[in-house]
Amino acid sequence: MKRSTVLLSLLIIPGILLSQYKAQDSLHPLDPIKNELKLNMLELLIMPAIGITYENYLNPTSSFGIYGFVNFNNDEGYRYEKFELAPFYRIYFQNHDKLDNKGLYTEVFSGLNVGETDFFDFDYNANRYGNLYTQEYIGISLGVTLGYKFVNRSNYAFEIFAGAGRFLNEQEIDAYPRIGLSIGKRF
Repeated sequence: MKRSTVLLSLLIIPGILLSQYKAQDSLHPLDPIKNELKLNMLELLIMPAIGITYENYLNPTSSFGIYGFVNFNNDEGYRYEKFELAPFYRIYFQNHDKLDNKGLYTEVFSGLNVGETDFFDFDYNANRYGNLYTQEYIGISLGVTLGYKFVNRSNYAFEIFAGAGRFLNEQEIDAYPRIGLSIGKRF
């Protein structure tokens, strides 16, 4: 009887204490923020497209996330992609006393892109243009971005960035830009 009571106490008491610790910890006002959601306003203004980024912080100097892009009219703007889904990994570079996933960063990303482009088939022997072709493609890309993130006390973020992705498979378009002005919220 005593043995089963001791065993039951050893199993239940740590669970109760741990649950109390977690409950108090989650109510702490300085709880670290782990997520951020942003909208790329530049793509929304330049062309009818939407770019949304979700970022999850691993520690104060690095994060990972995913970027989604949908182009509603690929005849205008600076990108031929109709759709892009790009996971990324970021490293932030800040002074040791200001580490908080903000400031200067670099990002490495891979992308799955679906798009359509027009190109001319040039006849080098006749020294004239040939026919106009349209190519639909599914591209796999790798790229890098350099940017800067500002964050205010209310956890609203503003980000400016530029970079490029290069397609790994063969198609008429070799690379594409990644530029933006994003506004978002940490939560």
